[in-house]
Amino acid sequence: MLNIKVENLRKSYGKRDVLKGLNFTAEQGEVIAVIGKNGAGKSTFLETLMMIRDFDKGEVTIFNKQVKSLSKKESAEIKKKISIVLQPTHFYKNLKVIELLELFRAYHGISTDLNEVVNSFELEEHKKTYFDKLSGGWKQRVALAIAFMTQPKLVILDEPTTGLDPYMRDVLWKNIIKYNKEKNGTVLLSTHNMDEVERYCDKVLLINNGIAEVFDTPENILEISGYQSINDFYLATVEKKEAALC
Repeated sequence: MLNIKVENLRKSYGKRDVLKGLNFTAEQGEVIAVIGKNGAGKSTFLETLMMIRDFDKGEVTIFNKQVKSLSKKESAEIKKKISIVLQPTHFYKNLKVIELLELFRAYHGISTDLNEVVNSFELEEHKKTYFDKLSGGWKQRVALAIAFMTQPKLVILDEPTTGLDPYMRDVLWKNIIKYNKEKNGTVLLSTHNMDEVERYCDKVLLINNGIAEVFDTPENILEISGYQSINDFYLATVEKKEAALC
């Protein structure tokens, strides 16, 4: 079943066309990488799905609801099912990790078991540490824990494992994938780390010049393109486009 369906999405800023008829679908349980060079339209696309950016033409359907036809109440209900982790991470510096978790639990009015959250994201040793005293990797881990506390159906991650060592990167991805499958959700990953794209993502959406130039599984992309890695495929694709513009 589809969680997201985007048809002929178009968005312009003045005379500059940013999205030029982008099509996209996301099934329940999928982790999808959204890649492309800066200025390709990734941010506008993701902000549209976050429901913080209006669009000019096309249809966007989230959880079987067409965004354009939603009432304010319906829009608010859908936004409750969306969690976002952006870079850089800024929280209240003078709160301890456990206090941050308690704050966000109260803010969202949920009854999540904080001990379960702490254990899942291996935060025990730092749960009484002030957020400002954490390293970048630990801060990102806390941000991810908070993002999943609300049991979202759509999670949008921007470089979620920046600053993490390989072990913790793998721990977090296992948590993300396990949770997403259990909740029939969708995770959209914006990243420049092509190794993570290849290893953890079900599909890859390459946005180029405002359209979905490629949307397929990593395996199919490599088989069709003949490249040995998603990183090689991405670099070659971007280089070809840059050369064509020269």
